[in-house]
Parts: sequence; structure tokens; C-alpha cells
Amino acid sequence: MDDAKLLWVLGHRIRPLDTDESYGMIEVTTPPGVAGPPPHHHRRESEFFFILKGQLDLMSNGRWQPCAAGSFVELPPFTTHTFINHGNEDVVWVTGWRPKGFERFFVEFGIPVDQAGAREQSLSATVLQRIVESVERYGMHVDAPPAPAAD
Repeated sequence: MDDAKLLWVLGHRIRPLDTDESYGMIEVTTPPGVAGPPPHHHRRESEFFFILKGQLDLMSNGRWQPCAAGSFVELPPFTTHTFINHGNEDVVWVTGWRPKGFERFFVEFGIPVDQAGAREQSLSATVLQRIVESVERYGMHVDAPPAPAAD
């Protein structure tokens, strides 16, 4: 694996993958207990998840499903989704988008793995604030949390 390309993004180790112009793709290693971003959707992009090792719990439109190694899930645009590793081992998975473009998010906000404290920096308040301020530029739209139940 080419460590020069490895990045930490929001506590996940990311390896950008070369593709043609029709789609973007990355390999992700999610450590135990690490969650994905807040529930969100993409308006233009379809997104897929292909689990290579471990089990990733994936939420789509409010429904959680365990995705073990070998699982493949494709989500159309406007599908609200997120994920978490509830297991005791790293989950290794590949995700991609069509059309291409969203993968630039990971390059912009990624901290090179060979930088001291890179994983912690990827979760810092400074990085989180930068992401919140600009995430929609990449086509990621964070969904509002559900309203509390009325008494």
C-alpha cells in the first residue's frame, strides 16, 4: 500500500483510488467504534459500499442493516445514510460515487497519515468547523435531526 496517498478523514483511514472520469472511489479503514458523518444525502450522486473485511453497520433512510464482508449496497441520490463500526476489529471497505466529484472532499480534508497526530487532527474542532462550513460544495447535504416527540 502506498502510504504517500493515505489520509485520515474524520477518524477513518482513506486511500484514494484511481478511476476513470465516470466515478470516484476510495478505500476506507474504519477502526472499532468509529462512526461515519451525521446522516446525510447526495442530490446528484449514487453511492455504493462494498465491505472487504469486518462488518459495517449502515443506515439508509432510517433503517440499519449489518453489512458483513462481501456485502454490496448501492444507494440512489437523496437516500439519507450514515454508518458505524460497532465491531472489535477494523472494517475495510470500498465506497464510490457516480458521477465523480465527491472524492475531492477526502483529499481536501484529509491529514496525511505520516503527519504526527494525524488521526486526532482529523477529528479536531478546526477541521470539523471547516467541514461544516463547506461540505455542501461537495454535494453532501446533512439532514436535520428528527424533531423531538411531542408530549
